[in-house]
Amino acid sequence: MNKIKNSIDFFATRKSISVKNLKYPGPNQNQTMKILKNALRVPDHGKLEPWRIVLITEDCKKNYISIMEQRGKEINIDPLKIEKSKINLLTAPLIIAVICSPLTDSKIPEIEQVLSCGALCMNVLNNFLANGWGANWLTGWMVNDNELGKLAFNNSKNEFVAGYIYVGSYEETNPDRPRPLIEKKISYYKKKL
Repeated sequence: MNKIKNSIDFFATRKSISVKNLKYPGPNQNQTMKILKNALRVPDHGKLEPWRIVLITEDCKKNYISIMEQRGKEINIDPLKIEKSKINLLTAPLIIAVICSPLTDSKIPEIEQVLSCGALCMNVLNNFLANGWGANWLTGWMVNDNELGKLAFNNSKNEFVAGYIYVGSYEETNPDRPRPLIEKKISYYKKKL
């Protein structure tokens, strides 16, 4: 685990750690719960909490992998993609599935609930990184197949997997990728006549 000096340095250099660079040990249960408790502090219009978290720990990985492999074969996912997913799951000591659970009977628009869940994914990722762990938020076919979410996590018809956050120790990091140029991404509103 690597220690972060301060929030300004953290956000100025923040980057996800490739899953292939994650290794054991991962955070223990107390560390995980403390980090997740902080990560739950996300924007949530209407205080709906339209999300939930499922931890895939070492003792249940084989079961999840079995469901994932079977489902991948059923929907003709490229066997190499299935194998890559399996390697990722076995490499990381902890996998966190973030489930979006928008409420359909709420006056809060669904898009706001989905954005709250996206904020949760980012907050989970950043909280692990800020606490010195390696972490990465992945999507891909395991997220895009709603049936896998139903089989593995008992997702209701309104729920979907927003992402998997892989967490572990790390030593080496990837070189930083090119980042957006601020002058190309930020503008000032101009009065309309």
